[in-house]
Amino acid sequence: MYMIALVFTIAGWAFQFYRTIIRKDRSISPILPLAYTIACILFGITSFTAGDMVYGILDAICALLAAIVFIMLLIRKKAG
Repeated sequence: MYMIALVFTIAGWAFQFYRTIIRKDRSISPILPLAYTIACILFGITSFTAGDMVYGILDAICALLAAIVFIMLLIRKKAG
């Protein structure tokens, strides 16, 4: 599950890299926080399964924050 989370993280950053470097668009791609949210959830599951509560809680907090960013990007995109 850890490797799948890494794939989601790298995929999210790859989309952001493409958008920033290739398309010259400085805005945040909604794919980045979505992929990062999924990755943090998977990292958290891995941490809780391994019995590491501190990292599991930190991963849950990161997933929550990334989900909030994703939702705010969607709201802002619909309003504008």
